[in-house]
Amino acid sequence: MNFANAKTLNYGADISTINNRKTAIYCRLSKDDDKQGESESIKSQRDMLERFCDEKGFEVVAIYQDDGYSGLSTNRPDFKRMLKSIERGQIDIVVTKDLSRLGRNHLDTGELIEKFFPKNNVRYIALNDNVDTKEDVNDIIPFKNILNEMYSKDVSKKVHSSYVSKARKGEFTGCLAPLGYKKDEHNKNKLVVDETTSHIVKIIFQYALEGYATGAIRRRLYDRKIETPTWHNRQKGLRNKYTKFEKEDPVNGRYIWDDTTIAGILTNPVYIGSIASQKSNYKFKVGWLGDKPQDEWIVAEDMHEAIIDKDEFNIVQEKIKSRKKQNTWGNYSIFAGLIKCGNCGSALCVKYTNCKQQHKIFSCLKYTKYGKKHCTQHSIKYNFLYDLVLEQIKNYAKMALADDENIISFIDKNFNDKSDKEKDLIEKNITEYETKITELTSMISRIYSDNISGVLDDDNFNILMDKTVKEQTEIKERLKLAKERLETSIKTKSQNKKWKNIIKSYADINELDRETLNLLVKKIFVYEDFIDGKSTQTVEIHFNFVDVKDKLTL
Repeated sequence: MNFANAKTLNYGADISTINNRKTAIYCRLSKDDDKQGESESIKSQRDMLERFCDEKGFEVVAIYQDDGYSGLSTNRPDFKRMLKSIERGQIDIVVTKDLSRLGRNHLDTGELIEKFFPKNNVRYIALNDNVDTKEDVNDIIPFKNILNEMYSKDVSKKVHSSYVSKARKGEFTGCLAPLGYKKDEHNKNKLVVDETTSHIVKIIFQYALEGYATGAIRRRLYDRKIETPTWHNRQKGLRNKYTKFEKEDPVNGRYIWDDTTIAGILTNPVYIGSIASQKSNYKFKVGWLGDKPQDEWIVAEDMHEAIIDKDEFNIVQEKIKSRKKQNTWGNYSIFAGLIKCGNCGSALCVKYTNCKQQHKIFSCLKYTKYGKKHCTQHSIKYNFLYDLVLEQIKNYAKMALADDENIISFIDKNFNDKSDKEKDLIEKNITEYETKITELTSMISRIYSDNISGVLDDDNFNILMDKTVKEQTEIKERLKLAKERLETSIKTKSQNKKWKNIIKSYADINELDRETLNLLVKKIFVYEDFIDGKSTQTVEIHFNFVDVKDKLTL
């Protein structure tokens, strides 16, 4: 795909004599438009618009073209580049073949024509629709935009209807065949067994039959050095995509599976010879809305050779349902969102031990998913942590009741001292950020002036402008966060008396709930170290009402 390659922005010293005629041509072609033949082709659009501009004496300083992009979305590469150039004041006129080339979403297109273009002093011309915003009579534009959107909606319905028809016939319509299969060389809508990967599917189902959950299966696949579907598709030249694990670890990332991938394989009836389609809900202009329940899928049975026996597949489905029931013990853990692994930063999740007398424990999520090569278990009994936190809260509350002045001094020392230092530091940062933003604003103005005067060529202009604007945006975000922190710091200092009164009310607390924990506790970190091969755990409880941590080694 080739974007804006016919002409590039060309600003020189003589542009000031053109009298606001700097013109951009925009061409667009979607897959559906392509079916209408050469008349809608990018080349045809470009040639027509270049002739028109030449006749009118407009200087074409840029040609933007998006080939294969729907007009329903504004997320088009060259379209976004054009809008950026308009905002920089580099374009005076935009010309398209017709309104539908600009877009088929009547709300977005109306916003451009009625607000964005006038705000940036841009004249818009849609040649075949006789639209020229320089003229006053453009009342027909909104109606034409609605008709363009209706056309796209009609096409969308026809495409969906076609897919439903293929689904009922049991034809495969996916872009990539599922792991273990490949598309028939003579019929792209039919699947055949891929002997190079079908054994992986059998291994996964065998583990599931033995009672292993997705996390345990993932670790065993890693230990056996079995590559992921993404890696196999890349080797076949089907996709040039890398998983996040491959990017982080180029050597072993190919063996790290995602839980959702394994779960998708275990629940996909394609492996018993069935084609399941229409599994998601979509809405025109909105896109994906969510997955449908399985009883709403369109399933055609015995459409290709099965890899997994139907009885074995059904047993796995029952095991999955049973496992879900065992894991639902009611509500979320009261510690959810508060307890973290001190070594890797992952959440600690609730599990049950696999012994006759089951114990509810916390375990590092990264360890649970990826195994001991990525972190250690950090196992700590749920009841033990519960009692530990409860006892610490009661201790602070009793301290407040026994010696009010002591707890006031304790809180003031840990809150106010740091609060004053933090406030001074934040105010210093705010001053520095505001000064830097002013400097960058002046720099942007100079860069633009140098480009207009011809001192700075277009390539260097774009590089410098993008870099400077990016830096300015980042500094503005830091300034925003700094002001929010300053406001929070001031509020925190004014609320010290409130915290002193709150802690007193928990002297007789006998049980914890989620609301109490979130009011009093900021974070809980569990660390695990090994000394002479023996595990030693340390629990850090960070409280909201004092800016210190209680560190307890177990």
